[in-house]
Amino acid sequence: MKLEFLIAWRYLGAQRKSLFVSLIGIFSMLGVSIGVFALVVALAAVNGFEEEVTAQMIGKDAHFEIMAYNGDPIAPYDSLTKEVRAREPRVTNSSPFIIYKVGISSKKVNDGIVIYGIDGESSKGVTDIHKYIKWGRYSVDSLEDMSGKLRPGIMLGSGLANRLRVVVGDKLVLQTFQSPDAAVAGGGPKMMMCVVSGIFETGTYEYDGQLAYIGIPELQKLLGMGDAVTGIQFRMNDHWAAGEAVDSLANWLTYPYYAMDWKTKNITLLKWMNYEKFIVAAVICLIILVAAFNIISSLIMVVIDKTKEIGILRSMGFSKGAVMRVFMLMGSFIGVGGTIVGGTIGLVLCKLQEAYHFITLPGDVYVIPYFPISVHMLDVVLIFIIGISLCVLATLLPAWKASRLDPVGAIRHE
Repeated sequence: MKLEFLIAWRYLGAQRKSLFVSLIGIFSMLGVSIGVFALVVALAAVNGFEEEVTAQMIGKDAHFEIMAYNGDPIAPYDSLTKEVRAREPRVTNSSPFIIYKVGISSKKVNDGIVIYGIDGESSKGVTDIHKYIKWGRYSVDSLEDMSGKLRPGIMLGSGLANRLRVVVGDKLVLQTFQSPDAAVAGGGPKMMMCVVSGIFETGTYEYDGQLAYIGIPELQKLLGMGDAVTGIQFRMNDHWAAGEAVDSLANWLTYPYYAMDWKTKNITLLKWMNYEKFIVAAVICLIILVAAFNIISSLIMVVIDKTKEIGILRSMGFSKGAVMRVFMLMGSFIGVGGTIVGGTIGLVLCKLQEAYHFITLPGDVYVIPYFPISVHMLDVVLIFIIGISLCVLATLLPAWKASRLDPVGAIRHE
C-alpha cells in the first residue's frame, strides 16, 4: 500500500512530459475547492437568514396561544391560564389578548386593519414588540391629545403609520364594521378616538403594514365584549418545545378551546425555507459534480499518458487491484485536498463574518445591518462527506480502465 501511495503521489506531480495533465489535475482540485467553499458559505448564509427570520417570528408572536373555535370569546380566562401553567411547567409567561378587524381613520385616510388588544405589562413577557418601538414609546395607557383630553393610546406599525400619514401624538378613530343585519336595523358602527403613542418597525411587511395595538379594556368597550378576550398567549423557556407542549395540552383541552404553536402558524414560511436550503445545496453541488467530471477526464489522460508505465508495473507483479488503487488514490488526493482547502477557507470566512460582521447590508432595506451567517457543523460534515465521496466515485471508471490494460500491449504502447 505504501508503494501504491508513492506512485499515486508521483503521478500527481508536475513533470515535463505530462505538465498539461498535471495542470488539469490542479484545475480539478481548484474546482472542488470552489464548489466546497461555495457550499459552506451558501448553507451558512441560508442558516443565518433562517435563524434571523425564526427569531423575528418568535419575537413578534407568542410561543403558543389558546383560542376558541369560530373566534368565540373566552371568559373567564384566568382559570384557564392557571390550569395551563400548572400542567405545563415550561411556561414562563402568559398574557390575554383580543384580535379583531376594525376600520381606522386619520384626517386624510380610511383603512381596515387587524388590531390587538393587549395588557401593556404582561404582554412584554410573551412578545418582543416593545423592542421594535422606533418612535414614541411602548404604551397603551391613556394619553392627552392636543386639546388636553385623555384618549386611549394606540401603537401602529411603521407601514401603517405611513399609509395613514400620522406621527406620534396624532389622533385616530377606530370603528367597528357593521353586519348586514345591523345595517338594516339602522344601528351605526361604534367609534372610539385614540392617540398614537408609539410606532414600531419589525421589518416584516405583514406586521408593520397591518397591525396596531391598544389596551384590552378599551377594545373590550369598543367591541362590547364585557370581560372576555379572544385568546391567551404563552411563552416557554424553550421555543422549540412549543409543539410538544401543544400536543400535551391537546390531551385535556376540550372543546371549544384549541392550542396553536408558532411553527404551525408559520408553517408555509418554514417549509419554504427548508426547500430553499435544499435547492441551494443541490444547485451548488453541481459545481462539485463538474469538478468530479474534470477528475475523470484528468485521470483518463493520466492513464493514456502512463500506459507504458502501467504495463511495466503489471509485468513486475503489480496486481489489477493495486493498479486500480493507485488511480483511486490519485483522485482521492485531488478530492480530499480540494475539499479541505475549500472547506477551510469557507469556514474561516464564515467565522470572521460571525465575529466582525464586515459584510454589511443597507439599513434602509434590511432589518439587520450585517449579512447573517450561522455555521452548523452537521452541514460542514455532510459537505465534506459529499465532496470527498463524489471525487472518489469519479475515480472508479479511470481506475477500472487502467487495471484492465493488457501488460504486453501496454508496454508496446507509444
